[in-house]
Amino acid sequence: MRDNMPKRTLWWGIGLSVGGALMILLVPQLMYGTVSPQTQPEVGQTILSIVQLVLNVVRQLVLPLGTALIAASLVMFYLGGRSKPTDDDRPKRWVLPEPERRTER
Repeated sequence: MRDNMPKRTLWWGIGLSVGGALMILLVPQLMYGTVSPQTQPEVGQTILSIVQLVLNVVRQLVLPLGTALIAASLVMFYLGGRSKPTDDDRPKRWVLPEPERRTER
């Protein structure tokens, strides 16, 4: 049975890295495009600052987490390939033949 954990970890890492990069690029423009601080200086500034704080924390965590998952999956692939025994790695063992059974008549 094949272990799907390294492949799943790799895809989660790629997804989080791409999502984090898109958040870094697109979220500030979308935030200030929908809520313009110049037209309404007082209304909505508290909500905007809270949402901006939460999104900044998420943006700072998602991209490094994605790259760490990619690195972890590469380590899992490497260790998974090294842990499979080959014929040369196995110690030579003597196997005793099974004793012959006598049949009495």
